[in-house]
Amino acid sequence: MNWQKTDGGEPETLILSVDESYRITLPQSFCRQISWINGDQPHDGWLLVGSPGRCRLLSAAEVHSDPNCQALQARISEERSAPGSNSLEFQDEASAALALRLLPVEITPRKPGWRLTLPRAIAAIMYIRPGESEIAARLVREHIELWTIETLRSSVTMPLTRML
Repeated sequence: MNWQKTDGGEPETLILSVDESYRITLPQSFCRQISWINGDQPHDGWLLVGSPGRCRLLSAAEVHSDPNCQALQARISEERSAPGSNSLEFQDEASAALALRLLPVEITPRKPGWRLTLPRAIAAIMYIRPGESEIAARLVREHIELWTIETLRSSVTMPLTRML
């Protein structure tokens, strides 16, 4: 596991192994920076997929209280219950896969950190191979985000001179 420190000395990016059961372990010191991951009991959460290489871990309370998440959940329910007009007509891929954009997860305490099992569909979308792949856990705007190594690599391709 590699650590990249912020100015405050806390880790901002971790490179984590994905075990054979699609589990990753987030260290306690990393999770302490996220207020809802605490105590010694499991927590329900959600993975919000922003792109094939990046998803965000949200608390159940955040999903239930955020109007945008509520709108997404309503749209997912709508898509699931929409009747098809005929068997030869296909729904567009983005709508058909909308339910893969917000998936429930459980975060469980496991010393020295918290264990999260990636849903297999998310692992497949992210090209994660259990027991072989690594994933970047990043602190981004008070959330834990999971990035593929390829997404992390491509995030630094723009020349700095174009960013400044």
